[in-house]
Amino acid sequence: MHMTSLKLVLRLLLFGALNLAMPVSHAAQVLAVGTEFANVFERSASGEYTGLGVDILRALAKQNGDDIRFEIYPWARAQWMLENEQAQILVGPYKTSEREGKFIFAKRAFYRDLMVLYVRKTFEVHWDGNYTAIPGHRLVVINGWVYGSQFESQRASIKPVLANTLTNGLNMLVAKRVDFLAANIRNAEATMKAMGINNELLMLEPYMDTQDGYLAYCKNAACEQLRNHYDELYEQLRSGGALQAMARKLGVRLPP
Repeated sequence: MHMTSLKLVLRLLLFGALNLAMPVSHAAQVLAVGTEFANVFERSASGEYTGLGVDILRALAKQNGDDIRFEIYPWARAQWMLENEQAQILVGPYKTSEREGKFIFAKRAFYRDLMVLYVRKTFEVHWDGNYTAIPGHRLVVINGWVYGSQFESQRASIKPVLANTLTNGLNMLVAKRVDFLAANIRNAEATMKAMGINNELLMLEPYMDTQDGYLAYCKNAACEQLRNHYDELYEQLRSGGALQAMARKLGVRLPP
């Protein structure tokens, strides 16, 4: 073999050996699921995913070198997917002891909701925060939602009606099939506006409770590692002021 050719072959072999020795970096494929949460997790008519949860996850994934995609499902289905490791992240769940048995929650919540009751403006009721005013009346709650410890402790005596979606619950209230609707202000106000029924319903005070929403992760080692990385990066977003700017733009309340 000619000396020049031999040198070329040796160089190619050396280059190949060096490439084999170098670690190969692959971006993690992350699927985040949820349901339509106004200003937290939504999909526009053009198919673009928007909301505070989306903005946060895009920022975290970019910093961590991950490829992230989003999908919207009915709330019960989205939770099932996370529990059964068909997705890595669930966007927006409130924390409960039951859910902590199924998911790994982020260290810190990323938004806060005010839980309230809605009635028709023509419906007369005295509400002082005491749930004894509810029995005898029909109250609708949304399947898969939780409303705070005080309500949940009295759910059995209240015997609420279940609606599969907030839109269905609001339609039931307007149609006088129920007397009360329990929801959070953020979702309810946006949905009522879209339905054109703002002027027909009244929000009662005092509030039922406050609830904080989180990112939750599936319960396996890879998801736990992802959670740890994203928790660290989230603190950087928060301390640097980027998180506050995101929330202000969308009108979402942040936990203290």
